[in-house]
Order: sequence, then C-alpha cells, then structure tokens
Amino acid sequence: MRWLTVSLSFLSVMPVATASAADLPLKAPPMPAAAVYNWTGFYAGGEFGGGWATEQVSVVTNNPNAAFPPGTVFNPVHDNGPLGGAYTGYNYQISQFVVGIDGDYTWANLTGHATDISVVNGDIASESNSVRWIATVTGRIGYAMNNLLLFAKGGGAWAGFNATSVTNTPGGAFVAQTTSSETRNGWTVGGGLEWGFMPHWSAKIEYDYVKFATANFSINEVNASGAFSSPLRSATSSLNMIKGGISYRF
Repeated sequence: MRWLTVSLSFLSVMPVATASAADLPLKAPPMPAAAVYNWTGFYAGGEFGGGWATEQVSVVTNNPNAAFPPGTVFNPVHDNGPLGGAYTGYNYQISQFVVGIDGDYTWANLTGHATDISVVNGDIASESNSVRWIATVTGRIGYAMNNLLLFAKGGGAWAGFNATSVTNTPGGAFVAQTTSSETRNGWTVGGGLEWGFMPHWSAKIEYDYVKFATANFSINEVNASGAFSSPLRSATSSLNMIKGGISYRF
C-alpha cells in the first residue's frame, strides 16, 4: 500500500509541474546580422555638375609698339558653366577603410570674358576664354559606414584652355586678333560622400579643387595689315568643380 500511496502522490504533482513549465515565456529567435556592404571591386559610371575657374594672363613678349607691352598683366577672367563625363576606378576594402584609384574625363563648357584698356594708347582688348575638358587621376581613401562612404582624393589634373582676343582702337577700328589653345597640368584634391543604394550600384557627390602650374605658351596673332606673329604669354589658373555621379561596381 505504501508504494501505491507514493505513486498517487507523484501523479497528483505532475500536472502542476507541467502547467508551470508551459507558463514560462519563450525566448525570441536571434535576429539575423545586418548585411555589410562590400565596396571592393572595379567600377565605372557617369557624372555631371558645374565648375568655375579663374585665369590671369600676362605678356612675356609682344610686337614692337604694341598696345600691351611685356610685363602687362591682364584682368583676371572668371569662367563658369556646366560639365559632365565618365569615371572609373578600383576600390579595396580593409575592415571599414577603403583605398583605391580613380580616374575621370569631363567635357566642360566653362566660359568667361574680360576687357583691358591699354595704358599706352587706349586700345581696348576684349578677351573670351574657355575650359573645354578636364581629366584627373587620383588616389582615394575612405571610411565606410556599411553602405555610406566618406572619401578624400588627390592626384594629378589636366585641362584644355582656349582663348580669343580682339583689340580695337578707342574709335572702334580693328587692330589685331589673337587665338590660343593649350593643355595645362597641375594637382587636385577633393572629397565627398558615396551611397551604395544597391549591391552593385552607388551614387556620389564630390567637390574637387585644381591648381594648375604656371603655363607659358605662344598665341597666334594677326594684325590689321594681315601680318602674323606668335608672341609669348604666361598664365596662372585654378579650377573648382562640384559633381554628382552614378556608378556600377563589377
């Protein structure tokens, strides 16, 4: 009889224990880890934006009795306008740091005008300048916050400058016309923000500053009598750009 009493007592406790276990809260399953954006790979894309440049030219040599003798410093010309082009490069991500190389070629239509009056005889020179293209090759370093990338860049830059000038007497008579076209080189620094909005797609916005080395070049000049000459000029120039772009990473 004793074993029967013990068995009945044990069975009477079991439903209570089972019910108590059923009332315990269940643990939620662990949340999956957020996907980490991968910036490593080759990329290529298109960009667009605007730029503004400052250029100042001085006379190195000129024809005898010219209205603007050697040493003349012309008024600065401020060019501005739209630009757009293509870029490509390669990123390599190490933890949250991204290093790489980037290159672009941008077609531009930055134009500006200036007027100078000769202190010798009062002749008036009207100048029109333009920047037609810009190319850069830079190294990049960035800090990635998943699909956001803050980056800085620096390297070399090249650009195509064109200019025309017409000089007239104070009375409006034609004196001479000049044209020039040359490639200038320099250095560039910049930075921006890139957003990876899809696994292989990203959009960026960036600012770049370019400082060109002093350029020494000859111009083509034709005077009122039809005579041709090639006097020398020297120019200092700088460029600012703001660009947005979209690229695909392979």
